[in-house]
Amino acid sequence: MTGWPLWWRLLLISSLWGAAFPVMRFAVADIPPWWIASGRALLAACVVAAWLALRGRPVVPRGAMLRHALVLGTLNGWVPNILASAAMARIDSAAGALIQAVAPLLVAVLSVAALPAERPGPRTVAGLLVGFAGIAVIAGPGVAAGGAGGTGALMMLLVALSYASGTVYVRAVRPGAADELAFGQQIGGGIAATLIAFAVEPGGPPVGAATAGAWVAVAALAVFGSAVPLTLFLALVQRARATDASMVGYLQPVCATLLGVLLLGEWTEPRVLGGGAVVLAGVWLATRRG
Repeated sequence: MTGWPLWWRLLLISSLWGAAFPVMRFAVADIPPWWIASGRALLAACVVAAWLALRGRPVVPRGAMLRHALVLGTLNGWVPNILASAAMARIDSAAGALIQAVAPLLVAVLSVAALPAERPGPRTVAGLLVGFAGIAVIAGPGVAAGGAGGTGALMMLLVALSYASGTVYVRAVRPGAADELAFGQQIGGGIAATLIAFAVEPGGPPVGAATAGAWVAVAALAVFGSAVPLTLFLALVQRARATDASMVGYLQPVCATLLGVLLLGEWTEPRVLGGGAVVLAGVWLATRRG
C-alpha cells in the first residue's frame, strides 16, 4: 500500500494515538497507571467484541489466533500501556510522543533479523544514529541524574521498543482478521494488566477517590486511543511495509503537542521541540524510499 490510501490511514491513526498522550496525562493524576491500563484494555475489548458480534464474527480467539493474541497482548498491550501511563506522570505529552516517535527506527533495526526483504540500508543506519541523538536531547540531563524526567523518557523508549516488536511480529506472521486480532490483543493485555493491578493494589481500583472526568478519560482512551486505531493499524501493517506503517510516529508528536497545549496548557520546552525535530529527521532519513 502506498500513496493516499496509505497516508489517510496514517493521518487518522496517528491523530487518535497522539491524542491519547494528553488524555493519559489527565487520567493518571487520579488513577494509577496499572488501573488505567486495565480499564483501557478491557473496555476496548468490549467495544471490539460488540463490533464482531454485530457482524456475526467469532469473538473468542482460537488456534493460531490465540497465540498471536497472547504475544500482542504483551508487546502492544499491558506492557506499553502501563509504562506509558507511568511515564505521563513524569514527563509532558509532547516529550512522551516525541520519544515514542523513535519506534520506526527500532522497527528498522528489528527488520534486519525478522524481515529479510525489508532490511535497512546505510541511510537507515544513519537515521538511527540521528534519531537516538534526538532522544538524548529530549531526555536532557534527567537521564544522567536519574531524575523523574529521565525515568519517564526511558519508560517511553521501552514503550517504543515494545510497539516496534509488535509491529514487526504482525508484519512477519500476517495473521489476518485485524478486528479479531485486536480483540485478542486487548482482552489478553487487559487480563494481564488487571492481575498486575490487583497484585499492586489488592483493594481494587480507586473508584471513589478518582473523579468522574478521569474515568471518562479512561473510556475515551479505550475507544479512541485503543479499539479504533489499533484495529486500523493491525490491518495497515499487513498491507504496507513495516517501516511505512510505523510512520505514524511522524505525526503523533504533532497531535500530542497541539492537544497538550489546548487541553492541559503544556507549553513544551524549546529543548524538547529541538530534540523532537532531530528524532523526526532521523525517522524520515531511515524510512524514506529511493
